[in-house]
Amino acid sequence: MDNEIDDNEFYQQDFTTASEWEVFNARLEEQFHEWKLPFVETKAPLNRNELSLCEWNVVKENVYFADSELTIARYCAKPANNPTSPEKMKSQTCQAFKDLLALENNFCILDERCDDTKIHPIARWYGLRDFVVVYPTKSAITNESQIRVLLSSIHIAVAESNCEVPVFVQVMEKRRKVYLGVCESRSTRLTFDIVHLASTPPTCKYLSGLLDMFKGKIGIPYVDPVVVSLRLTYTLNKFFSSAFSNQPGADTRSDITCLPWGAPIDPVTELLLYCDWNQVAENVVLDSQNHSDFDALLAPKWSLRARFQDSNEICYQLRECLAEYMQLNEKPHTLFDIFGDAFAFGTTEGNPLDLLTESKISKILPNFPSSKSYEHKSQMQNKRTIDGPIGEDMLTMLYFMFPDADSNSPHSYDVFDSDSFDPLKIKSAPAGSLVHRLSTLLAICNANYGGLRAVAQLWAEFTQEMRYRVERCIQIPGVGTGFPDSRTCLLHQKLQMLNVCMERRSIREGGLPFAMMSPIGKPSHEDSDDEFFDCANEEEEEKERNRGKHAPWNKPEGRLSRLGDMMLVDSDEYLYVPVTQEPVPKTEDQLEDDAEVMLKLGPGSELRAQMMSASLLSDMESFKAANPNGKIEDFIRWYSPRDWIEDDQEEEPNPRKGRLSSRMLIPGNTWQSVWGNAKPVPARRQKRLFDDAKEAEKVTHFLESRNIGQIVQLTLACLFHTAVLNVKENVTTSSIVVPDYESNYDKVIAQCCKLSRELWTPSNSRMNSIAKWEALLQDISNIECLSSVSQSLAHKLFTHRRVGDTFDLQAKDKAVMESLLRGYEAELADGARGDISLKLLNLFSEVKRIQNEQPIDEEPTNQMQSLPNPSEKQFTLRLSGKTLSKGDGGPQFLRAILAQNEFRLCGAFSQDTTFF
Repeated sequence: MDNEIDDNEFYQQDFTTASEWEVFNARLEEQFHEWKLPFVETKAPLNRNELSLCEWNVVKENVYFADSELTIARYCAKPANNPTSPEKMKSQTCQAFKDLLALENNFCILDERCDDTKIHPIARWYGLRDFVVVYPTKSAITNESQIRVLLSSIHIAVAESNCEVPVFVQVMEKRRKVYLGVCESRSTRLTFDIVHLASTPPTCKYLSGLLDMFKGKIGIPYVDPVVVSLRLTYTLNKFFSSAFSNQPGADTRSDITCLPWGAPIDPVTELLLYCDWNQVAENVVLDSQNHSDFDALLAPKWSLRARFQDSNEICYQLRECLAEYMQLNEKPHTLFDIFGDAFAFGTTEGNPLDLLTESKISKILPNFPSSKSYEHKSQMQNKRTIDGPIGEDMLTMLYFMFPDADSNSPHSYDVFDSDSFDPLKIKSAPAGSLVHRLSTLLAICNANYGGLRAVAQLWAEFTQEMRYRVERCIQIPGVGTGFPDSRTCLLHQKLQMLNVCMERRSIREGGLPFAMMSPIGKPSHEDSDDEFFDCANEEEEEKERNRGKHAPWNKPEGRLSRLGDMMLVDSDEYLYVPVTQEPVPKTEDQLEDDAEVMLKLGPGSELRAQMMSASLLSDMESFKAANPNGKIEDFIRWYSPRDWIEDDQEEEPNPRKGRLSSRMLIPGNTWQSVWGNAKPVPARRQKRLFDDAKEAEKVTHFLESRNIGQIVQLTLACLFHTAVLNVKENVTTSSIVVPDYESNYDKVIAQCCKLSRELWTPSNSRMNSIAKWEALLQDISNIECLSSVSQSLAHKLFTHRRVGDTFDLQAKDKAVMESLLRGYEAELADGARGDISLKLLNLFSEVKRIQNEQPIDEEPTNQMQSLPNPSEKQFTLRLSGKTLSKGDGGPQFLRAILAQNEFRLCGAFSQDTTFF
């Protein structure tokens, strides 16, 4: 003992160093304090299904224990409109205890098969709104010693931090979802246990066995009886007579006049019938192997829920048709690339100009307007043919676009009123117009008749028909009247321009139709194409009065009418309104080109001034021809009255004394310059401001030179406009309830209006444009999906409400339908005696008859009006209140889930740590 001890020996060891286990415990406590778990406030009770509907806040942290990596995750529900109540904050009961005993949490989860990412299994089984889970990041914890050590750490951390939030540890294989946990509040400790088996033990198949096990686990008798809740689940996943098919549009090839709609297969996969008994005392029911009071037909509450196919797994017809058409957006193929020389020059001998204007449709449809309608058969040339996937029998779809080809056509166009056009709506074309029909046919041909080549073939036929009609001045049907309307899409404006060109040509050539022209194709009059007709004659007395006032070389020409009693400023002659050239129509792209040219030329350019004053020069020349003694003041009085300031002292009804406005007196202004250069030339002798032949050729060339991607861009707005109208027609024609339909439809309309006004930019931004259209298509698809599902549910459950092809649903039926479509449980009125319940019993009986090989149309008997064995049973046992020997007892909870291939017990048992 007297020997000196060396400090370098093994006696030098610091026993105050914390072990890994102690470090782990300290880390848990630190994390609990960081999340403020000891200071969680008690909140108001949850509403039914609120755990499924509300958002969950999940925070995670990684910790290490020895060589294992663990994750600590806190799951906290954020119920809407569920604030902390001051009365609840004063309560001595833990929030977890309240959630376990809340009857609103009985079977409150929308779908027991939902993904864990949506709602955690602990929330599904226990109804907890706030809890912590510790789980291994990589491999599962299966060693019993490790499980015990980890649980002891959880108990210590919970006790030391005064945490009242339940803390769980995931053990065993992750697929089994086994969680062990603890929750402490003051002197009460709540232990959570889960038992998971592949099959149900015989003693646990009935309530009697579960009660014995539940009471045996508690060990302390309570004054109040056990409160029992039971749910029997019946699954119907086979539909025979009630199987839904999209009758109105199941075969999209049968109808080319409208876009397809709906699901090609039944979108409803399962109907789940729930028979519930809630809050039943154990001493008033009996459920054992020999006898059971739980008869589904006598259950006090029946509810129904539906499961549906994933919308991405079903090829909804409208969505697929539009999506496939949009995929052609990036296709650079032109008509010449696809059909080669057959499109450019034809495949037979003859006049190339005739071949370019002959349509294949005129060969196979004798009533279609063609050269046969106006020329002798001996003058006909062989027809050019374009080889494509669309057969000759299907080319009758051109009758749909051009019903004027058949006097008995059922597809005539409505009269379009341009004044009623709403500029705040979709920028496409009037509903039901030619552009709408063309867009529909292009999408249908792409989906059903050959894809890209079918689109090219139909567009080629369309462009040939346009050229044919322009050559013969046959007005294009289904197009708005008047000048190109910039409130419509570009394609519609181009067709309006063709009609204007043909109208101008008819007027210029004497107003004669093509059939009344000379055989060689020239008008019967001798005027040239550059001349106009003076369509107004001067009054006879005026001619007599003015005879001799004008020299032979200065006689008035091109007078339309007298402008009231207005006289010329420096003459006793009346002021005449001249015959002027018609305004020049322009399409939207032409206006943009003109604006770009003006911008590039700059304000001082002479060419820019000529372009801007071309129409003004024509009107001034016409005015000078009609009023040889007129001056610029007279022209201003007629053309721009606001620039003529009258003399206030003059009392004549048509005063001639006054002065020009200040802007007209600026030296060198455009009006003065143009007036000085204007010659007295009547309108019919002027050079035409609008060359109808040239403009018509520009439009036909524009149509023929479009590639596939540009065709899609020209027609996409109209196609979506047609799709939106299709949605409205299919959803609102029946009384089927689609949740939030009005708001979703308004959203689709607003987005479609916005996109239809966006210009297609160059290729670097084109993908952004098509992405916006795809987002709009998804919104339309959601409505189509809900509509198809509602039709399927109505076909299965509300056959007794069918009126023709629609369903006349009452208010209670609509409430059931809306709940089912939202994924909620819909409570069925009158239990097993309601109309929907009887329909469900017939469906179950039908399946039973099919399985027994009985006729499906056989009327079910009373014995067959029964339910099969339940696919799942769920018992919930709750007990709380005073005990017989130890005062107030803590909450006791047990949920038993009995399925066909699974048995699960989820228990939460409390103990008083003071008397333990």
